[in-house]
Amino acid sequence: AVKGDVNEMASKYRSFVLNYLSAQSESRKPYIFYNTWGRQERTKWAGGKYLTSMNLETTLQEIEVAHQMGIDVYVLDAGWFLKTGDWQVNTAFFPDTLKEVRALLNKYQMKLGLWFSPLSAAISSEMLKRNQSNLLSLNGVVEVPMPVWETEESVNLSLVSPYWEDFADKLIALSNELGVTYFKWDGIGQYGGNKEGIFNGTAMNSRQERSESYAFQLPVFMNKVAEKLCTARPESIVDFDITENGRSVGLSFLSSGKYFTINNGPYFHNYDLAEDWKSPLPNGNTNIFVNPGRARGWFTRSVLVNDKWIPSILFLTHYQPDGSPNSQLINIASLILGQNGIWGEILKVSPEGIQLFQTILGKYKMVRDDITISDPVVEGSPGRSPEVYEKINVANGQGAVVVFANKSGTYTYITKNKVAKRNWHTEGVEIAYDAKGRAIVKMQFKESSAKILFFGVE
Repeated sequence: AVKGDVNEMASKYRSFVLNYLSAQSESRKPYIFYNTWGRQERTKWAGGKYLTSMNLETTLQEIEVAHQMGIDVYVLDAGWFLKTGDWQVNTAFFPDTLKEVRALLNKYQMKLGLWFSPLSAAISSEMLKRNQSNLLSLNGVVEVPMPVWETEESVNLSLVSPYWEDFADKLIALSNELGVTYFKWDGIGQYGGNKEGIFNGTAMNSRQERSESYAFQLPVFMNKVAEKLCTARPESIVDFDITENGRSVGLSFLSSGKYFTINNGPYFHNYDLAEDWKSPLPNGNTNIFVNPGRARGWFTRSVLVNDKWIPSILFLTHYQPDGSPNSQLINIASLILGQNGIWGEILKVSPEGIQLFQTILGKYKMVRDDITISDPVVEGSPGRSPEVYEKINVANGQGAVVVFANKSGTYTYITKNKVAKRNWHTEGVEIAYDAKGRAIVKMQFKESSAKILFFGVE
């Protein structure tokens, strides 16, 4: 396939995925995303409901802080809508149908994102009325209607049916009406449909054949929806949440969109599990990732193992903005490696914390395109000391080196690539250069933390 070893092949393939696999170039750009679900999850487990804080006032306040931090895309997660299927703005939460939200985002040149459950259609929705023949069923049984995140009870429709085009048209209409450009898709299980008479088979096929046909074709039709949307609205990005089990994960969807790799799960409170770990906490929450901390980063950075072949920018993962300054530094250092997501209670982040994000993300934006195209050089693994990520553009020496350590001490790292002489770094770092133009980095860690070095930035 290429001249050279497996590393050379990985580099060529990574470049192909980034630049040529998809005609939807927006999905490959290193925007920084903020998603409201981290806040909503915490609100729920503090005694409220998921939709308690879904309102205009909170949204406008968060956009102000998100702008100060350096975020590009503000995403309203589950609950912004009145009912699934029709996907109309809930005017009880947003009386002006997001007009003021859009105006503030436009003022700051930020983008709007919204959450969708593509299979869901509320019982009273017009979408369901039009698509009764396209209901998703398994062995002749339609699922019992269930509320979707504290909204009206819904049932599922089959994307492997004419419904796919109806849904695509709805997204295009919302893009035109609301100015939404980022579409987060959730709740699409790959299995669970074998109805006859739609695109996955007829009565001449067995139930098993129809089930396998549905599972095989589902990502194909997801692509069809995304491609129709992005053809009509080229600025659109479609992100598919693959956190839960039963989701289709492969190269297919990357030809039109990207992956939302980790929401809050898995459902353990922390990695320091006591003997009685199976018992829920007093509030019933067993979810590890609603909290900041080192263990969360160890887990979420494990996704970066894909970056050798498939750019990390295609695996959006959210990091927490609160906690101690050291925790904030660890989270910022993690996200700039390409996962680029933030969620949590940003209204509780201190002014000093907001300034920390603003400063580092401002530097990151100067070289983020270099980081995105760079092949990764990795030493160590999550949880080890040190854990090193080098993302340097070999064409100009610009990019970043990020180092994590869980033990105090002095660590030295020599870059594999020649780097630009201009640099910026966090505290406790000394940089020298060898005869080949590589950086010799000496780092002093007083506690578990992270060091960030940008090359090509001052």
